[in-house]
Amino acid sequence: MTRRGLVLGVATFAAAGAVVVVGLSGNSAAPRAGATALGPALAGDTTPLAPDAFPGVTVQGVGKVTGTPDTLVLTLSITKTAGDVSTAMNGMSATMTAVQGSLKANHVADADQKTSGLGVSAQYDYSSNKRTLTGYEATENLTVTLRDTKSAGATIAAAAAAGGDATQISGLSTDLQNNSGPLNQARDAAFNDAKAKATQYAKSAGRSLGAVVRVEENVATEPTASSNDMRAAAPSAIAPVPIQMGSTDVTVQVTVVFSFA
Repeated sequence: MTRRGLVLGVATFAAAGAVVVVGLSGNSAAPRAGATALGPALAGDTTPLAPDAFPGVTVQGVGKVTGTPDTLVLTLSITKTAGDVSTAMNGMSATMTAVQGSLKANHVADADQKTSGLGVSAQYDYSSNKRTLTGYEATENLTVTLRDTKSAGATIAAAAAAGGDATQISGLSTDLQNNSGPLNQARDAAFNDAKAKATQYAKSAGRSLGAVVRVEENVATEPTASSNDMRAAAPSAIAPVPIQMGSTDVTVQVTVVFSFA
């Protein structure tokens, strides 16, 4: 039988942003919060519960808290072109070494500098209806985690100066790594949202809300990102980069299963 609306004593309602399943039982012997039907779930059994396995209500709650990012993630690359592969690779390596040295001098740990790409390719001139080899281009990408956000602008400028005209900055994003405070607040808000919905549906069903049977959580952190693509100017022209950290949202969505009292 296709289940639509009321089937086997289960009423399904569409709520804003969630599907709410309310189990309605006219049988006075229906299992209650401490009955055998709920035993496995309360004991930590991870077997999914069918919506009609017991009289109760399943709802979703959402909590969102805005925090201040505490970390910047910088993506940059060094590109060198030469007439042969060895010269291009050696030039790129020497310049990247200078960039990494600049970052280290500005208190960026080695563990926060990660090589994220490396490539070398032939370059051709296609004019005059023919392909002519003109040289080779070597590129290395570096992903840098900047934990001192106050000095990050100066650190980025110094790294760009160390790389000179070979430097390309392709991305900068913010992150909230120490998110325990906002995360806990979002969890509380999400659960309270779910409980308020469950209480309303239980009241509409003529029942009282009972114990919590199961809670499932989904967490999302939304960093602020940019994809700026810019070549570094001459070293003497680079001033500390002005950076605004903005805000980051921590969102928790919970699915909570309540029994009826």
